[in-house]
Amino acid sequence: MKEKILKYIIYISGAVCLYAFLSLRILPLYNTVLVENMHPEYFEFTNYGEQYYKSYIKCFRENLPTPVDKYRLSDRNPKLKDADIIAFGDSFFDFSRQKTVPERLHDSLHLKVHTVRAYYPLDYLHDREYITLENKTIIFEVIERDIHTRFIEPHRLNETWNDGRKYSYFQRKTLFIRKNIFVENTEELYSVLLKGSFLTSEIYSWIATLKFNLFKYMPPATSLYNFTAFDFPVLFWGMTVNDENTSFYFDHTDELIDIYCDNITDISKKLKETYNLDMIFFPVPNKYTMWYKKINPEDEYDDFLPRLYRNMDKRNIPYVDVYHDFLKADTILYYGTDSHWNKNGVDIAVENILEHLRKN
Repeated sequence: MKEKILKYIIYISGAVCLYAFLSLRILPLYNTVLVENMHPEYFEFTNYGEQYYKSYIKCFRENLPTPVDKYRLSDRNPKLKDADIIAFGDSFFDFSRQKTVPERLHDSLHLKVHTVRAYYPLDYLHDREYITLENKTIIFEVIERDIHTRFIEPHRLNETWNDGRKYSYFQRKTLFIRKNIFVENTEELYSVLLKGSFLTSEIYSWIATLKFNLFKYMPPATSLYNFTAFDFPVLFWGMTVNDENTSFYFDHTDELIDIYCDNITDISKKLKETYNLDMIFFPVPNKYTMWYKKINPEDEYDDFLPRLYRNMDKRNIPYVDVYHDFLKADTILYYGTDSHWNKNGVDIAVENILEHLRKN
């Protein structure tokens, strides 16, 4: 009897492991067991703010607007070669709980605005063999927490296996294995499967909520929270409040800011010389930068963004400054349990970009 039970346990475990392995590579199969479907291009394809899913603590469930059709994936997003303006950035230019900044620019200017979610414009343009004789504009958006990572070194063309070279048989096999066996973000996908399935979601959430209620335990990914600063719960990414270079508390020395601005100037020159693109730099403030006074009033901001602006002024680098307008705003500009801006924040961003473009 014991051997029979053990045999069934092994069979069931094997079936579960096989399903988990296959489902990471077959999206419909993966989604069949999830409470909220995943989509590789819709990171906001969920009911709640992104930071809730790092903890699953029920009191941080903030219902967000349903994502609208993503401009980047629609027919309205023109091909790169046809664009009048390139909106190049991270998730803040791609966050579709409301119309995105690129789509709003497209509608307001009646120009072809091509948008892409990527980090390194030289690679993106090179890989797509972008060539133009006509002078155009690229708006390079970067969230504040990533400025150190993106600009501590100069941007150089990354020589990858996608550069058109001929590969050996071994290289082709290795590339195939990398793409199809070792799936990108495997650990994260397994984690979602464990936490977000029909069988486990409520159980996992109940345990996480109990740990928080009894011991105030929060995962490091969302280590800082608050219930009193606003009339809704607030979560912050741990990376923005720790001692790493992504943090509010990181020491942005004058020397470092010089390095960032030297490298921002460098990529601006490369885009102009190689692709005839005029770059407008757009650093987006972290949510904690704008809200820290309500959370920890005794803390002090090192004026990272204002100092960055002043340094770019010296180098004649065009930039969009929403930081000071965000400070003056009398509305909520970010979601409480999501790191991204809401429609009010987008409104200010679009207004600033339009003002800048019309001046030039």
